[in-house]
Amino acid sequence: MQGRIICINTSIHKVLLENNTIIDCKTRGKLRNMDIAPVVGDFVMVDTDKQVIEKVLKRKNYLERPLISNIDKLLIVMSTAIPAFSSYLIDKFLIIAKSNNIEPIIVITKMDMTSLKEKIEIKRYIKYYKKIGIKAYINKDVSKIKKEFKGCVVALCGQTGAGKSSLLNRIDASLSLKTGEVSLSLGRGKHTTRLVELLEVNQGLIADTPGFSSLEIKIPKNDIKKYYPEFEVRCKYKSCNHVKEEGCKIIELVNKNKIPKWRYENYLKFLEEVGKEKY
Repeated sequence: MQGRIICINTSIHKVLLENNTIIDCKTRGKLRNMDIAPVVGDFVMVDTDKQVIEKVLKRKNYLERPLISNIDKLLIVMSTAIPAFSSYLIDKFLIIAKSNNIEPIIVITKMDMTSLKEKIEIKRYIKYYKKIGIKAYINKDVSKIKKEFKGCVVALCGQTGAGKSSLLNRIDASLSLKTGEVSLSLGRGKHTTRLVELLEVNQGLIADTPGFSSLEIKIPKNDIKKYYPEFEVRCKYKSCNHVKEEGCKIIELVNKNKIPKWRYENYLKFLEEVGKEKY
């Protein structure tokens, strides 16, 4: 029978079966010998009588930290203050999500902790992300955010203290204790275990993820531009990387304020990180 792994604790794999029951399984020796390690989120074939995982099915995507697969949406939780708002981190998460075939969704928290001037600035960011096709909400849009979970596996990412647990509790109050357990198990601060668990929320599944420092862009330098939708214009050169090339349409749009300078500067930083070059 087919199922999905929702939690792994040492050698025990909790599998949610097609019939909506959960059983504890171990892996067949053949899988271990083939060096195939099941992870949370994997679709698997299970021998329910022996309670053994026989096969790991093809993955839609796979993240190494935390070890999780087959994510549909990535909820990028970003606070306006404590910790400070960072378009750089948002853009980094957007690249990671899109390059792994995951739909990114931005959620801005702690709007009540900002001045009027800061609120206006944050809303400019939100407006721009929506303009380039990214869903973006503020944390009071609970009913809209809740709809994103239905029928999907959703992972959360963002800085420690950004308000991920508070957001989840507003979406589903019954997660109060479970959310704390997941956060502790992911090794933030003094905690060291790496347990990842999928929890049911609004007919979907939610997984908390480690802090932003655990996620890295792991794509070729020349592919980064593919994940900037506003860069989909024709440059003078087909292979243009939009850095110093003469006649670059993207640089022209930045100079004309058609593409925000902060967005372009983040792009240059990512090129530096991946290519180890200075721009």
